[in-house]
Amino acid sequence: MTTIHTAKRTRLGAAVAGTILMTAHTVALAEPASLELELRCPFPLIGEQAILAKISADYPTEVTVGDSFGPFNIDTVTVVNEASRQGLALLGAATVTGTAQSATTIVTPARTIENTVELTVAPSPVPATEGAFEVAASGMTAAEAFVEGDVGAGEITVEDLTLNLRNLREDGTLAGMPVGEFTTDCAVVEGQNTVLARFNIVEGDGTGEPTPPSVAVDVEAIDFGNVQMGTSDKRSVTITNNGGGILAINSVTVSGADAAAFIQTNDCTTLASGESCIVDITFTSASDGAQSAVLNIESDDPDNSVIVVDLSANGQIESEADIEVSATELGFGTIAQGVTSDRSLTVSNVGSAALNISEVSLQTGEDFSLLSNECTTLAPEGSCDIGLRFTGNADGLSSDVLSIASDDPDEAVVTVDLSGQVGDDTDGGGSTNDIKLSVAGSTTLTATGKALPLTGLIESSVDESTGMLTADVQLDPTSGTFRLTRLFRKLTATVNIEFESVGEASGTLIDGKLMTTTQAYVKVPEVTVNLFGLKLPIGGGDECRTAEPTTITVESQDGETFVPTAGGIVDGSYDMTGLENCGALTTVLSDFLEGLDNSINLVLTPAQP
Repeated sequence: MTTIHTAKRTRLGAAVAGTILMTAHTVALAEPASLELELRCPFPLIGEQAILAKISADYPTEVTVGDSFGPFNIDTVTVVNEASRQGLALLGAATVTGTAQSATTIVTPARTIENTVELTVAPSPVPATEGAFEVAASGMTAAEAFVEGDVGAGEITVEDLTLNLRNLREDGTLAGMPVGEFTTDCAVVEGQNTVLARFNIVEGDGTGEPTPPSVAVDVEAIDFGNVQMGTSDKRSVTITNNGGGILAINSVTVSGADAAAFIQTNDCTTLASGESCIVDITFTSASDGAQSAVLNIESDDPDNSVIVVDLSANGQIESEADIEVSATELGFGTIAQGVTSDRSLTVSNVGSAALNISEVSLQTGEDFSLLSNECTTLAPEGSCDIGLRFTGNADGLSSDVLSIASDDPDEAVVTVDLSGQVGDDTDGGGSTNDIKLSVAGSTTLTATGKALPLTGLIESSVDESTGMLTADVQLDPTSGTFRLTRLFRKLTATVNIEFESVGEASGTLIDGKLMTTTQAYVKVPEVTVNLFGLKLPIGGGDECRTAEPTTITVESQDGETFVPTAGGIVDGSYDMTGLENCGALTTVLSDFLEGLDNSINLVLTPAQP
């Protein structure tokens, strides 16, 4: 009987996972083999854990073509250490049981065979007395048969593993959460040797009938996509003989409504076992619109004499680039002398060919300057941004012209008029306007797709001469629910969330365009679950918060004028770091909150005095 020894023996999940892993990859009793393999498995509350398993198995060193490789009975046992026994006993577990699915791969010179082994963990009692105990598991592998194309060296590799564990009390009910019932997906750590067994596949002794030829192709359909009229595109189909006898390719033809647009060439005649040949298909676009045909491959495969491959393409008239800018006039508002005001312009390609932008320049470059320019080559439907700055060098009205040169056949140069006003306030200050706005909206977390409601209050002060603003952003506590799908089957947690502002928010309100940036720590004071009608706290705390402050920038929507007395809609995105100081749930909560490009959408309305 095979035994696994795990390196991290202080975790119940590691010990049980080792059991299932060994169950999945024992082969046949003939020649001993062993493999040390590290996997990483996420477990309830304790997070992702490393498992080092020593896998020992017996397997045949030689397999004959046509003979059955399996099925094999799998019986294994592993030792659960004292620390794991204590963890089970504390939560009332008296019996360990469950199922698992293990993925293995058989690789031959001709093909790769994927396998999933279904396993059952035999009910194993958890001793009441101190000491390690054994957990047994068993299952049956599927039978495989090799063909002559497989002749040569073969091997079995270990892939990933899924555990479905149920740990029961003495009365047969589930033990206390989180070990009562959970599913976890274990992944093999990259960079390791994953070969469990190697063997030779040999030809038969010639006394039986040879296995027949078997035709196979590597694709079932080919879509050439959009092809400009007057041009061609070439794709290929590989034909392989997966059988034992010689395969004769009798004919390769194209038929269908648009067969004339698809031309095939090939060198396919006969294929020995395991051999392949290539059929090239060239599509020439001679008309506009969707076109289709069928590639027919006829052979002497007794079971599948005709294989068809669907062919499709879309003829497209000559493509052209088409430039578009987000504005042809860009105003920077009124600012004080010595102050700057920034704007951005979006350039888009609304045509069907790539747009090449060759130059972005200013006519004078005296009071206006380029901050950034991401524009080089834009694919169809692509866009880029140009950053611009207006500097208040002297009182009065300033203007300039931004020129964008490209290979748009209709507009070789696009111009944007720039304007700005410098007032008399030399110290950059002026009268202020106090604005109080109510907040209502939501934020959607990239990690889970969950939307959290947001409410609150913004008290801001705007310098009327510069448009610069400062604000005190007060977001109310909120909450969200999520299911720990990697760790539990039916347990849903409620996460209470608070926001701790870091300093004042800042931004601008110029010409009806509102932009503001604020920083805050995201805190999780409490995480609860509803179990048997009871609301039970399982994590969080006063110090549980994001490792770094979250920076949130929102701005009013393009084309919409934001008027403080009427309010408006603002949106944006932000990145959130993982959490710290959350105890055993730190990793789990980080999985719920951490992520890039989280979206936020808020409706701001004048607050009641």
